[in-house]
Parts: sequence; C-alpha cells; structure tokens
Amino acid sequence: MKSKFVLIVLFFFIILLPHQVKGETRTRYFIRLVEHTYDDQLYTVHRGYYVDYRSTVLIKFPDSLSAYPANLRLKATVMRKNGDEFAIPLPGYSQLTDSGTVVLNSETYDSSGNISLKESYVQLKRWAVEPGDQIHLQIYENEGYSHLFERHLRIRKIGLQGDVSFPILSVQRGGDHPGTLGAGLSYTGRYVHRDRRWLDKIGWGGNLSLLDFDPDQKIEIGLGFVVTFPDDIIHLGVGKNFTINHDSGYYFLGVNLLGIKDKLGW
Repeated sequence: MKSKFVLIVLFFFIILLPHQVKGETRTRYFIRLVEHTYDDQLYTVHRGYYVDYRSTVLIKFPDSLSAYPANLRLKATVMRKNGDEFAIPLPGYSQLTDSGTVVLNSETYDSSGNISLKESYVQLKRWAVEPGDQIHLQIYENEGYSHLFERHLRIRKIGLQGDVSFPILSVQRGGDHPGTLGAGLSYTGRYVHRDRRWLDKIGWGGNLSLLDFDPDQKIEIGLGFVVTFPDDIIHLGVGKNFTINHDSGYYFLGVNLLGIKDKLGW
C-alpha cells in the first residue's frame, strides 16, 4: 500500500514538472500585449478585454526568448464578422539597436549582443481592422511546434458611441385599441469598456416611428424613448403619436433584423 502511494506521488510530481523545450522552460515565457491607443495611452491587454480599432497592439517579449530569436515566428489573422479572413504580415522578430532604432523584417541576428529581441506590433487602422472583427494572434518557434503564445483579440470602438438601427415594431397604443405594426429608427448610445461587461450590451436613446393608428391619416409620426439589448437587437420603449389627439401614447417591442443579420455574418 505504501509503495503504491509513493508511485502515485512520484507520477503527479513528474507531470507537474515544467517541461523543457530546447533548454528553455515554457513557464518562463511571458509575452505581454499592450494597447497603444490613438490618444497615446497605454493599457495592458488581459484576456477578455476589448481592443479599440484605432489602436496599435504592442507585442512585448521577455529577455528569456532572446536565446532563440531567429526561430521565433509571429502570425496574425483578422477574422471578419462576416466570416472572411486575411493574414496580417508581421516580422519574424523585431530588433532594437543600441541607438534605439527598431529594425523590422531583418533576416539576420547579431549574436554579439548589440541587437536584442524586444517587441513587434500590429497597427489596426493600417490594415482596416473594424469593430466586430477578431484577431487571432499566434507566436511559435517554428512550424509544427506548439504555440508559445496564442490569443483571440476582440475589436470594438472603446468609449462612448452612438448607433443607428431600424427596428420593426409591434406597437400597443393607449386606450381600448388593438395592436399594430410600425417601422422605427432608433439612435442609441452606450459606453464600451476594455474589459467586457454586460452593461456594454445595453443602449438607450430616442426612437422615431412611422405608425398606423388612424386609417384616415396618411402619415403618422411618433417620438419616444427606447432601451436596446443586446447590441441593439431587441428594442423596448414608450412614445407619443404626434399626429392624432386621442389615445396617442404607446409602448412597443421591436426587432432589428439588420442587426441579427450582422451578428450571423450573412
């Protein structure tokens, strides 16, 4: 019984040991992503964070990787929300001279120590990366090796933003009247944070609706307040029909079909 216990402990000890790869433990690789924003701010990009489409993503390497700079490879793939994909060409590694000049796309490495591996970057606006896209970032030593680093970056517009949507409405007016259909235009605002929050999905603003309360009226216009979720798909609101005099108040439930189409990538 005692020998079995010792074997089990030894087995788990071997599993938990850091595995050596070319003389370097993978636990020592600490590759860090930093967002350099359009207004010259720096933010560490943690898992689950959004990246602004106007930013530059810096890829910072630890000193422990400088032992294998010639083998290091970077791959960035942009995945559009409609399903299309394209690769962003990145240097295999960057080099930083003593004078501080970054030299990209270098084919040689100065082993004397005058040049060392420091960082690379992805300029999102240069490659027309848009809100709703994702970037699949992979860093590895050579083709066929497991990744030293892999991350999916979600691209959004960070901060306060406004959205226009065109929902189809199911309208219930005040008084003893049957429901009716309508077409609306909603302008909503929301504040998107770098770390994903459920509040980022909720918008609020105004709604302009074309209604059909009175058959004798050719054009009926209503104005109201609307709350949307998630990402302007479902619209809930109240409003007032300014074309009629009686029972002009209403509330509505709307669906943004174009928003659903964008979500599904059709």
